[in-house]
Amino acid sequence: MNKPSTDWEKQLASKPFKGNHFTPQMQQDVEQRVNSRQRRRPRTWTFAGALGLVLAVALFIGYTGIGRISGGQNLPGLAAPSPSATGNGTLPGSDAALTLAFPSTDGSGEVELPLQVTRAVLHVDDGTHPVNTRVPELPQMSFPIAGELADQLEAVLVYRPDMEGGYLLLAPAGWQASALVGANGSYGVTLQNPDDPGETLHYTDNAWGCAGCAIGSIGTYFPGKAAWAEEQGFAVSDADSPEFVERYVLGTAGTGARTVRYTLAADAEGYEASGSAYYEEGEWGYLHRQLEIRLTSILKQQQMLDTIMSFFAENQGPPRLPPAESKSTEPNAYTIGTLVTALQEQGMKLSGVKAGEEQLFQKKLNGVWPDELIIDRTDSPSRPERLSVYTYADQTETAAGLDALKLEINRTTYDGGARIYPHVFRGANLLVVYWTGGDSEVPFHYDKTIKQVLLALEHPEE
Repeated sequence: MNKPSTDWEKQLASKPFKGNHFTPQMQQDVEQRVNSRQRRRPRTWTFAGALGLVLAVALFIGYTGIGRISGGQNLPGLAAPSPSATGNGTLPGSDAALTLAFPSTDGSGEVELPLQVTRAVLHVDDGTHPVNTRVPELPQMSFPIAGELADQLEAVLVYRPDMEGGYLLLAPAGWQASALVGANGSYGVTLQNPDDPGETLHYTDNAWGCAGCAIGSIGTYFPGKAAWAEEQGFAVSDADSPEFVERYVLGTAGTGARTVRYTLAADAEGYEASGSAYYEEGEWGYLHRQLEIRLTSILKQQQMLDTIMSFFAENQGPPRLPPAESKSTEPNAYTIGTLVTALQEQGMKLSGVKAGEEQLFQKKLNGVWPDELIIDRTDSPSRPERLSVYTYADQTETAAGLDALKLEINRTTYDGGARIYPHVFRGANLLVVYWTGGDSEVPFHYDKTIKQVLLALEHPEE
């Protein structure tokens, strides 16, 4: 059930937004992109600044992919999501869920965790640039995990639409991820338990921006740092500080001295919170990374929680992942599954043709038969919009397929019916024929989306 409309003016007048640069208009822009899922009330964050933006407006765009991934292997182009096909339709290119292998703590073999792949949403996005569709490479995982946690944990890979690379973290299994990149470059991800929306995981990174936000957070969460923060001009008041039950740094030197673990007192709703934070100081400012989990009971899930926090501490935050190697010159670099994923991530709802149902355009073009996708839209006319997708070995064959399509559409017919002219797009090794529904109000609803996705596939490094 959806909550009533939020009074953002009132929300923004209180913590964590009070006194920060997160304007009502910014929130209204983001609110338009949020789906109808129930959202939790934001937790109070002291000196959050730009980090508070990430926590408050993280969006639900989690996607999972196909196949099994061991460390050192690459995802094939894009990770295709588990299909949410309507009726009996099955999306072409879909397969089983991804997993990621970790060594077992007892040395007996590997522990496979589900892998959720999530692309972050840009808070500032004018929609005119190609979308990065290349999922980062996964390194060989060396962090050991106990076998009994295989059904309690999942790995979450987050990557961005505006640049290559990404990061990886551990989270409770089955929690749904949403990620955001703020206007000032700060970023983060929120995961929520679908069975208990009050249980959440937040990760934030100021990305060396907003020095005041980082200084305030360091002064708040690190023992003995409050006086230092005040000297820098960012005093930490007792009224704004979290109520710590436990707080300690992990070492006396090196990264351990800059990593803290803490536990907070239960909040008014009875949820307990535990977290870890890490910071660095450089000539360009301060870096602050923080991970916090909110649970109904920390004690009952202590082993899982300790594993998540240890993974964070060992890597000084989520490990950064390098860009995937370009495979654009290889034959069949992109598949129907690649296209399905990229279009779904841009908001298109797709399903396959049901068993026994005839395709709208069953024509062989340059030796290739099409896959057909149905576009699910609540405002669609009686004839659903469709995509006929032709997958070729390379761009030369794709161009030949386009020429064959032109001949097929324009050839003389004698059936007396109205001729339908589709919108046609070509990019990389894919030819996409968009059969619009003929709605006079929005006749070209997905033209821009298809163009952007194919442009990104054809020029993955731009």
